[in-house]
Formats: sequence, C-alpha cells, structure tokens
Amino acid sequence: MAGSTAKRKGGQAEERPKWVPLREDQHSELSTIARELMLARSVKTERITENTVIRVAVDLMIRHPELLVGDTEDDLRTNMLDRFEQLLQRERELLAGGAGEDPGDSQ
Repeated sequence: MAGSTAKRKGGQAEERPKWVPLREDQHSELSTIARELMLARSVKTERITENTVIRVAVDLMIRHPELLVGDTEDDLRTNMLDRFEQLLQRERELLAGGAGEDPGDSQ
C-alpha cells in the first residue's frame, strides 16, 4: 500500500530528487517559462513549476535519445538544438503548404 501513498496529485509516480546546477541564463529562462505556462493555463488544477518544466524536458530526451549526439555537453546541446530547429522548420514548411519540398525550386 505504500506505493499508493507515494503518488502525487495528478497521478505522478514517486519522484526521486536530483540536484542539477544551472547556468544563470538557464535558471532565469526556466523561471520565466514556468511563470508564463502557469498564467496561460486554461485548466488550473495543477501547478506548473520550474521542476515541472525540467521533468518534461527530461521526458523529451528519454523519449528521443536520437537527438543527443556528441562527445561533450556543448556538442550534445548544439546538435540537439540544431536537429530540433530542423524539425520545427520542416513542420513550418509543411504547415505553410509544403514549401521547400521541391529542391529544384531556387526562389
């Protein structure tokens, strides 16, 4: 029965703390993102905190480890962000009607 009492509101499984040092810009942006998400919620049943945003980012990396390529933290970050930008650009092109699908088109 101890497992059932370890559940958080929202159905999250038991969590284990992990201390991670952040750069000043990461800390600042993380606070801003959490605050903006908190204010933009349409359903206000669960708080969105800095830790919430971190857990979601970790879930993204766990789900898509292919985005993590490199030998250093800088390599991992640069390659992941570049790949993510490529994916977002492709999505924007598809949503705009498939622009960029014809490599022979030189506009």
